[in-house]
Amino acid sequence: MAGEFILKQFNKRGGHASEYSDVVFGKVVSKSPLKIEVSNTIILTEDFLTLGRNVTDHKEKISIVKDSDKMIINKPEDKTKDIEIMVKQHLEEGDAVAMIRKDGGQEFYVFEKLGDD
Repeated sequence: MAGEFILKQFNKRGGHASEYSDVVFGKVVSKSPLKIEVSNTIILTEDFLTLGRNVTDHKEKISIVKDSDKMIINKPEDKTKDIEIMVKQHLEEGDAVAMIRKDGGQEFYVFEKLGDD
């Protein structure tokens, strides 16, 4: 079974559970320079953080498809229109985030904002 294989690999490696990757939660306490508080005693700086696409401003290409007369596209004969939009997802002070603590605990991948309204 695959699960047994994985367990054997973990046991071969040894070490403590705290040395493996896991999901941690934090709160942005400073936007520039970026700092994320994980606990009362740990504040991560930019040197330890890698930001995912969901927590940064980025461009997306989308297609608008005309399927009714309610959709306004520049020319009546156009059935679709490709446009590029800017998705504003940058981190702000006070944002709660989810991160993956990479193996060894020296780097954190910030992959999601939590409770974004």
